[in-house]
Amino acid sequence: MKSLADSPRVLRLVLLGAGLVVIGAGLRAAAPTVNLVLVSVVLAMTVYPISHVLSRRGLGRPVSVLITLLVVLVGGALLVLVLAKSLSRLVQEAPKYAPAFQAMIDSGTRFLEGRGIEVQGLPKPDPQRILGFVQRFASAALGALGNSIFILILIAMFLAEMPLHRKGSAPTGWSARVEEVGKGIRLFVGINGMLGAAAAAINFIVMLLLGTDFPVIWAVLSFLFAFVPFGFLISLVPPFVVTLLEQGSGKAALLFVLFVGINIVFDNVVKPKVMGQGLGVSPLVIVLSLMAWMFVLGPVGALLAIPLTIALSKILPLLAEGETT
Repeated sequence: MKSLADSPRVLRLVLLGAGLVVIGAGLRAAAPTVNLVLVSVVLAMTVYPISHVLSRRGLGRPVSVLITLLVVLVGGALLVLVLAKSLSRLVQEAPKYAPAFQAMIDSGTRFLEGRGIEVQGLPKPDPQRILGFVQRFASAALGALGNSIFILILIAMFLAEMPLHRKGSAPTGWSARVEEVGKGIRLFVGINGMLGAAAAAINFIVMLLLGTDFPVIWAVLSFLFAFVPFGFLISLVPPFVVTLLEQGSGKAALLFVLFVGINIVFDNVVKPKVMGQGLGVSPLVIVLSLMAWMFVLGPVGALLAIPLTIALSKILPLLAEGETT
């Protein structure tokens, strides 16, 4: 009678787990390079539906891919230029928010003291320190834009390799299942990315109308956090604070309401109708995956956690089965 440890399935799972640990260590060591590749893949999958729709409307694969590549390269180059200009302005103009920030802290302190709350022993935010952090973050983001051309080239190459219509005989067995998994991941990331871009565009218009400074930066941040569960709440903080300091509490409150309303509609109304199904991953797994991918890939891991987790949740059962036909 075979023991549990002698079961081929158990041994396969043990080897698979050990392999994942080794791969995770390698990914962490090569995180800067791996992040560039993975971000390029996610962005390529985001615009993939454009090629898919054009192809279904009768355009040939070369024409569909070429149109998508032109949209990516031209649109991406323009966005990078505008974003670089906005980040440069943010680095230069961040100190001007210090007086308004200090005034807001003093006003809050007087409000609490007027209601008998002792605040003398409580730590107070240091505007100069916070704005210095913002400047360093913007400078780092500006430096990261140096990789944008390389990312655009990688996106173009990934797009050219993504299948639109499979010619010849359909794959069977394990190959067919892997192809199905790849198609599902491409469609999920593409639809999620396109909806995130649409929500970010509407957020941009709202910020523009309300006079929020640097709306391009906050719109791009909104798009990136579309891949993070409730990430829009994190992306809301910078434009809300900037609007509060620059425009006052009235417009800041209006921005908060509109921003939250727009993103709730997209996340809870539009997205379920377009996708027709959920993530297929439990909330606990999502939280644990955020922690794990941030540990492996750093902050970028938070943006990639959901797509990577969905990919693993679909691929690992195939590997664990050991199916080869």
